[in-house]
Amino acid sequence: MIKGIGIDIVEIDRITDGIENKILSEKELKILKKFQGRKRKKEFIAGRFSIKESLIKACGIFIPFKKISILNNENGKPYIDKETLRYIEEIFGEIKIHISISHENNYAVSMVIIEEVER
Repeated sequence: MIKGIGIDIVEIDRITDGIENKILSEKELKILKKFQGRKRKKEFIAGRFSIKESLIKACGIFIPFKKISILNNENGKPYIDKETLRYIEEIFGEIKIHISISHENNYAVSMVIIEEVER
């Protein structure tokens, strides 16, 4: 059963210097340092900001941005870090979270679906 759905869009040009320290977790900040070029860094920050907003909307409660870590698997697919998932499962019980992030022109868009685990 679907427990929550969230969607968000962020204008990449609205990402300002220093905002990454308010939005990104320590794990995400380490990833950000690997990127070359201001444009790519802003895309990454906007994508993470968007997905965190989507997650909060899907959960229906505020979760501090720094407590949410979104990582990527070896194929580049984003996923919610295990620590973040455990934190959310303390509220909802056992769940599965589906996420997607996309960048196009000057926008980052994301979607989150929270699904109850059937037993």
